[in-house]
Amino acid sequence: MVLHAVSRLRETARDLVAAEASLGLAAIGWALSSDTLALFGLLGALAIVTLHLWQRYCLAGVSYVRRLEQSRARFGEEVGLSIEIVNDKILPLSYLEIDDEVPDGLAIDGGTLVAGRGRSATLLQVLPLLPYQRVRRRLVVHCDRRGEHRFGPATLSSGDPVGRRVRSALLHDEQRLLVYPKILALAPRGIASRLLVGDERSRAELVADPSRTVGVRPYERGDPLRHVDWRASARSTGLLVRRFEPTVSPRVAVFLDVRVPQFVSWRPEPDELEFAISVTASLVAALAEARIPVGLYANGTSGGEPVGHGPSGSPAALARMLESLARLVPYGPLFVSGVLAEIGRSLPRQTSVAVVAADFAEPTLVAIADLRRQHSVSALHVVTSAGNPPPAGSVDALLRVGYSSDWHEQTALDIAR
Repeated sequence: MVLHAVSRLRETARDLVAAEASLGLAAIGWALSSDTLALFGLLGALAIVTLHLWQRYCLAGVSYVRRLEQSRARFGEEVGLSIEIVNDKILPLSYLEIDDEVPDGLAIDGGTLVAGRGRSATLLQVLPLLPYQRVRRRLVVHCDRRGEHRFGPATLSSGDPVGRRVRSALLHDEQRLLVYPKILALAPRGIASRLLVGDERSRAELVADPSRTVGVRPYERGDPLRHVDWRASARSTGLLVRRFEPTVSPRVAVFLDVRVPQFVSWRPEPDELEFAISVTASLVAALAEARIPVGLYANGTSGGEPVGHGPSGSPAALARMLESLARLVPYGPLFVSGVLAEIGRSLPRQTSVAVVAADFAEPTLVAIADLRRQHSVSALHVVTSAGNPPPAGSVDALLRVGYSSDWHEQTALDIAR
């Protein structure tokens, strides 16, 4: 601030010296009875003073307002961005340049984007303004990248008509747009609740109510004979036993490993990670739609905090989990094996565990083996160009979903067993 004031004083001093020199030239012209020299000196002094005042007050009364029509958006949604520029004074502007910082990952229709550093770009706008003129523009933001995106600050620049000097002002007004991860339908439908909760494991953990029969299933070794449905068995080719409604609702805790094999800490997050986050969001949403209480944990951070949401069937809980996935960054103090070990000790019984990962490393398998002593554990392997699935028998259920570069255009996840 002090340096800026000193610079302005120096510019004013130089302009005064130039104006005095022009007036001196005019005085010499009068003394020599040279009207041309006197007029030249007067016009020079007047031009210097005019340009100085123009440069000094060019941004006075100029305002720039940027408004997002909404602060949250679904993946693929279009959000309006309105801009209002006002010159509220009698002095016109030959040009006004606006450099507004916007997210680099979002496409904006109706504006000129210039690549910037890191994850930001510049929305460049250059226009003249008449006295008391108001300009309104509407742009469209395409929400095709997950995350919390920042708009602003903006820098306004203008000056005298000849471009001799430029004056700038920084506007600290910032807005944020939260884009949720893409949620895809799971195919086949219902596979999340059928396999991730686990029929066999849930029978061992949940308390069944014999007075509530919900159907029949094939007889398996160890089933009590009193549960055999003899009438249904007589019409079938084998023994059938009655299925009872459990008196305890199942719960699922979903764990996401953000360390995909393609992740490198000094590079932007790979597309394989974005796909894994979308798979996790789709899984959590499918379980919530099936009215199964679901929780979410990850070895990354969201808003600077660890990602940890206990199993809940509340719609508000689903919204909080999706917000955490939207803000998720792949940096945290623990590997997923550490998260599994730490959270697994506090998970209540009747909680099934689902692990979403692109690579099941040895520490992860050790943590899963320890969890299986108390809980059923399912694995959802995100198949990429690298990474290993869990060995056969190391989990209670294994699902696979393949990554492809065009997953942004897909509407469903093809999940295989």
